Amino acid sequence: MSQRILKGAALPDRYFLHTFENGLTLLAERMPAMQSAAMTFLVPAGSATDPIDRCGSATVLSDLIMRGAGHRDVRQLSDHLDSLGLQRSSSVGIHHTRLGCAGVAPKVMEGLSAFADMVRRPQMPESGFDAARDLALQALAGVDDEPRQKLMIKLREWHFPSPYGRNTMGEKDHLEKLTLGLCKVDLLDRYQPRGAILSVAGNIDYDHLHREVEKLFGTWHAREAQPITLMPPPGHHRHEEQQSEQTHIGIAYPSIPETHEDYYTMRLAIEVLSGGMSGRLFTEIREKRALVYNVSAGYSSLKGQGSILGYAGTSNERAQATLDCFIHELYRLQDGITEDELNRAKTGLKASTIMQGESTSARAGSIAHDFFMRGRIRTLEEIKAAIDGVSLDQTNAWLKGNRPGPFTIVTVGPKALTIPE
Repeated sequence: MSQRILKGAALPDRYFLHTFENGLTLLAERMPAMQSAAMTFLVPAGSATDPIDRCGSATVLSDLIMRGAGHRDVRQLSDHLDSLGLQRSSSVGIHHTRLGCAGVAPKVMEGLSAFADMVRRPQMPESGFDAARDLALQALAGVDDEPRQKLMIKLREWHFPSPYGRNTMGEKDHLEKLTLGLCKVDLLDRYQPRGAILSVAGNIDYDHLHREVEKLFGTWHAREAQPITLMPPPGHHRHEEQQSEQTHIGIAYPSIPETHEDYYTMRLAIEVLSGGMSGRLFTEIREKRALVYNVSAGYSSLKGQGSILGYAGTSNERAQATLDCFIHELYRLQDGITEDELNRAKTGLKASTIMQGESTSARAGSIAHDFFMRGRIRTLEEIKAAIDGVSLDQTNAWLKGNRPGPFTIVTVGPKALTIPE
């Protein structure tokens, strides 16, 4: 039976939620004006659940399960999904392995059985394992050629508690020691329904979707998940020496979680700081002082905690001034923002919300994320009302009482910088 009530709040008829006995949660948003539909499948097998000596195994496994599943080998599986016209994706995050697809609504429904085979009955051939591991090693080796990517990996490692700060691509020596047998053990340990979230958005019939998901996943057996023990990060300051004409700077500091009552107050303040070309970082550091070719900051969310992560790319001779100016702009937020800045921030944040509401893929991902973070679905109307409800006095009071820091600062370039006091 479909459920439209969650934690005492009635959901509009276009939203549906059901948690099966094995722990799999099915979410749906009906969008009858669309011809398409999209699916997001979050499996509780993120990089944080990688065994301590097998960092990167979730990434290899996410590739391996797509190399043949059920009665179809890798070519047959790919041809089948292509014949349905499905655009598909997979990625590994901190908390989950994410599988996704989008296409004409009936074809998305038809493709669900193939995804059930991937997570429940992957063939996992030896040749597929070798290819998946080699690709993971190649991606990891390519990081040195992408200094910004290298910087953000190191920033997360030095800012977030372990294992949340792990590089989702893994570690070279761990990947080299990984075997097909260990991947099969990982599949049994981590690919399970308890904590999994399957969300579908688009022109769908919920009762039909519910029956299909129950048929495909109802006998999927749950197991006890291994608890995650958090350890403090290695430190707050790190320089990675790399001979280059540029210096890359990463800054991070703790913020409030998504579930905090002041979440949108904080989000709007960060929008003022870095909301496109009108943001203070772009205006003050790039336009007025010409210190950088790229500068930005944004909110990063993990379960139960949030952070602000910033980036600046600059020439070596301007690097110290860039870092100093970046920190100055973060502190200057405490002096408050203007009504015009707040209104521009609201317009930008609501525009992205409205655009998200016009994409089935975005909505499938959004309701899955909401349920994982908040234990419920938020409507677009609720989000827009929350943004509109933030006042200038409220924002400035929050900024005055929440000084940025303590900072984690990571740099990549030929010379270490002086960390501001």
